[in-house]
Amino acid sequence: MDNTISRIAMALLIDYASVYYINLSTGYYEAYSTNQGYQKLSLQTSGNDFFSDAQRDIEAVIYEEDRKMVSRAMTRESIIRQMNREIKDPVYRLMIGGEPVYHTMRTIPDVMGSSDGVILGVMNVDSAVRTEQATRTYNAIAQSLANRYATIYYVDLNTDHYIEYSSSDEYKDLEILPEGDDFFNESRRNILRVIHPDDQEKILKDFDKETMVKLTADGKKYSLTYRLIINEVAHHVRLSAVRAVSGDNLIIALDNIDVEVQRDEELKEANEKNVIFTQIAESLAMQYGMIYYINAETDEYIEFTSTDEYREFNISPTGGNFFGVSQRNVSMIVHPSDRERVFNALNKQTLLNALKEKNTFTITYQLLLNGGSSYTRMSVVWASDKKHLIMGIMDINSEIQRENTLKKMLAENEVFSQIAESLANQYDTIYYVDMLSDHYMEFASTDVYKSLEVRPSGDDFFAESLRNIDRVIYPDDREAFHHLLDKPTLVRELLNKHMINHTYRLLIRDGVMYARMSIIWATDNKHLIVGVMNVDQEVKKEQEVQQQLFVANEKANRDDLTGVKSKHAYTDEIMEIDQRIAEDYVVPFSVLVCDVNGLKSVNDTLGHQAGDQLIKDASQIICAIFKHSPVFRVGGDEFVAILRGQDYENRTRLVGEMHRQNKSNMVNAGVVIANGIADFDPERDHCVADVFARADEAMYENKTALKSTQGQME
Repeated sequence: MDNTISRIAMALLIDYASVYYINLSTGYYEAYSTNQGYQKLSLQTSGNDFFSDAQRDIEAVIYEEDRKMVSRAMTRESIIRQMNREIKDPVYRLMIGGEPVYHTMRTIPDVMGSSDGVILGVMNVDSAVRTEQATRTYNAIAQSLANRYATIYYVDLNTDHYIEYSSSDEYKDLEILPEGDDFFNESRRNILRVIHPDDQEKILKDFDKETMVKLTADGKKYSLTYRLIINEVAHHVRLSAVRAVSGDNLIIALDNIDVEVQRDEELKEANEKNVIFTQIAESLAMQYGMIYYINAETDEYIEFTSTDEYREFNISPTGGNFFGVSQRNVSMIVHPSDRERVFNALNKQTLLNALKEKNTFTITYQLLLNGGSSYTRMSVVWASDKKHLIMGIMDINSEIQRENTLKKMLAENEVFSQIAESLANQYDTIYYVDMLSDHYMEFASTDVYKSLEVRPSGDDFFAESLRNIDRVIYPDDREAFHHLLDKPTLVRELLNKHMINHTYRLLIRDGVMYARMSIIWATDNKHLIVGVMNVDQEVKKEQEVQQQLFVANEKANRDDLTGVKSKHAYTDEIMEIDQRIAEDYVVPFSVLVCDVNGLKSVNDTLGHQAGDQLIKDASQIICAIFKHSPVFRVGGDEFVAILRGQDYENRTRLVGEMHRQNKSNMVNAGVVIANGIADFDPERDHCVADVFARADEAMYENKTALKSTQGQME
């Protein structure tokens, strides 16, 4: 052996576990290795028939599942094809110390210029392969989580290496590296650059490795809020940190909470205003026995009572169904002789009609107080905004004094009404349902809902609602609505939820309208508040956006030339299958790899238009034979089909049909498609790539056979 070749081989041992020099003509070979693990395999260091010796050693040193693949790779033809980069370098497992260790084999032409010589390097890639397998599943999970948060960082606590996953471009203007090797030091540098100066000190206090490790120990979650400066605008951000299950990695999620902070500030402002409102109303209530401030659209109300006499009634001071609550209370606090009259007066529509004729509606009646009765006058007026009612309850003996107080209240009403507006919930229709008796009343109904001819009140809300379903609910939504309005089921679900929201379609005037029903308990936990809101425009806008996204996604997933699925779609498909493999929840499947013969020759002799037609003809043949399977164009003349279900069960017959088609086309100068198929084996395959590799190898074998047959025919 030439000393120069020996020196080159020894130099390559820096990167390779072992190096072989092989004479492809004679089969003579010499092996070099300084790797102790490889030396323990006790393989021959030289010989006169490399290919025979390699086939013999496969049984002794190659992992059982990889022997067939390595046997195919250890042929003179395969090594030449590897050297010419016609096929990929094989990845297989050597049994070292009783354990399978991933290696790959790289072929290098003889640098001395000999056409018969080749250098074959065997490289340990165990760590890289296993890391890729573990990372594949994690990346899918991490990217899914990134859709919930603006940004997620995955930090290796052993090395400080980090990777960023982001679902938006929100933070790209900060110019923070998406990956690096020193997370904590880079983060502390970035804090001084992008964090609001007033927040930097509190973040720097906790944002070092030792502190973060301590704060997230034992499954604890660490959370911190601060302000990011993006394009000179401060944005509120919440940072959440938690350890991964392994404990060696830190997951840090960033979420924009500008809306949340704004909502809290608005609530704080509303509470401050409410203090003023309460002081005004309570001062006015000192002049009245009781005052109600009622939203005429939503029936929401606030009550102020100044005397212990009225407090003895135990009437809820706030609520969302004033007229329903009032009519229910009539039988408890109004003298029997006046009850029917007061009940009629507290009908919302009756009261509103009366206020159209007069500015003030009044009624005198007797209240039951302290075992006796007391004459009382109820006065109702519109607030200045014509959206709220002010109802005062007073003793008739103090009528003049009460009238003066009412004038004062009306003069100060502007502040009163502005505060109360923020308390109103806007629904098209509200039902107030007594859960003991099932009696219900409807309020704030619009003309749209009146066309449904649903009774505004009744004694059995659930039975009447279920009867109305087939008449007013869109057919496809009726089953879900039956489930929603099953009383025991509804009560059970409300035990675990603050509110139930359900979107459905109503049959309105020969058309369909989307509505949303919201159901909550009233404050007394004995009644349900059921609000119905028109969300037609909202839902249809969302559907329009979803349709646009679907069209865009469909375009990205469709090959323009052939109409089959694209390489982008294939990548998504194998990621989904790999996820199912990792979860041990995958149905049987096969991978079919196809390659169109003669494309380059057609392009060179007849032009690319003819080449495009050849590809389209091949695509039509594949789709026609494997008509129940997704077909992907993954390269210029390369196609892949994933066979499941019917095509999987009939795969042997269908592949035979493909071979018969090729035989006929070779006679008739038609398109010839080399193909290979491999089945997923859960005992040996960890991902789709493992199945693809076997199918790809089978395709190349078929391609060689087809070329040989065509050559004989010519």
